[in-house]
Amino acid sequence: MWRVDPFQILLALALDLLLGDPRGWPHIARWAGRLSAGCENLLTRWFGRCVLSGLLFWLLVNGVLLLAYAAIYFLCASIHPALGWFWQAFIIYQAIAAMDLARHARAVMSPLVVGDLPTAHLRLSWIVGRDTANLSASEMSRATIESVAESTNDAVIAPLFWSVIAGAPGALLYRTCNTLDSMVGHRTESYEKFGKVSAQIDDLLNWLPARLTAMIFCLLNRTVSWSAVRREAAIHASPNAGWSESAMAHALNVRLGGDNFYDGQRVASPVFNTAGRMATPTDIAASLGWMWRVTSVCAILLLLFSFTFHFFIHP
Repeated sequence: MWRVDPFQILLALALDLLLGDPRGWPHIARWAGRLSAGCENLLTRWFGRCVLSGLLFWLLVNGVLLLAYAAIYFLCASIHPALGWFWQAFIIYQAIAAMDLARHARAVMSPLVVGDLPTAHLRLSWIVGRDTANLSASEMSRATIESVAESTNDAVIAPLFWSVIAGAPGALLYRTCNTLDSMVGHRTESYEKFGKVSAQIDDLLNWLPARLTAMIFCLLNRTVSWSAVRREAAIHASPNAGWSESAMAHALNVRLGGDNFYDGQRVASPVFNTAGRMATPTDIAASLGWMWRVTSVCAILLLLFSFTFHFFIHP
């Protein structure tokens, strides 16, 4: 159940390219979201919004999902070993979201290109947390590119990385932790303490993948300087988000980052590639091109490692 099989990862990548995330299908992120909402209500009612209740919350949600995964695996394997194998590949497939990321970004780009700002405002609000109603076309382009840059790591490279390291359980754990961080890992009065464990574990799981993502950007584009990316990433509030955003800004030669508004409140953020130009709708397509190139190179490198381990180190 725990051994990493590179052929499962290959099948998972193929399924993501062919199917994406079909609407209405069961999905581990949605399961995690529904379970976390119930667990949050239960634990905060008993223990309040403290770090301890946040730790219990993280353990409970991840524990339940891992137990459910294991139970279904053993049920499938008892029917036929191939069913257990395909169940593991299915979990890895659901942890990777390259096609879904591309679909959401194109959904914003299409109305922007023809000047339909109201539709672009609405669709952008589906993928970012900032206020979108009053953004210009350039600001919406910047927001979309930032989402593509951050999700290149969060939705593609990191789940692929943990799939190679720990197979389907690693993919499930990463996707669940990332979902919990998006739900409770906020620096607000309600979540500053309760969401601390979820936020810090998500930071830990993304530490290596974020730097791997930036490294591949640098290898593929000589204009992306590792020293510049490292310097700019260091001033971001997140220990990981700045790496892919800075790398994408330099790869496209656009400015990313800067001030945003959340529920009407201005939040200052660092600017990446201050010498770059303002983003345009066509830069969204270019950012997706970089997402696919970085993902392809990373997938090849990680699969080579996985095949080497599978056939030579631990046959």
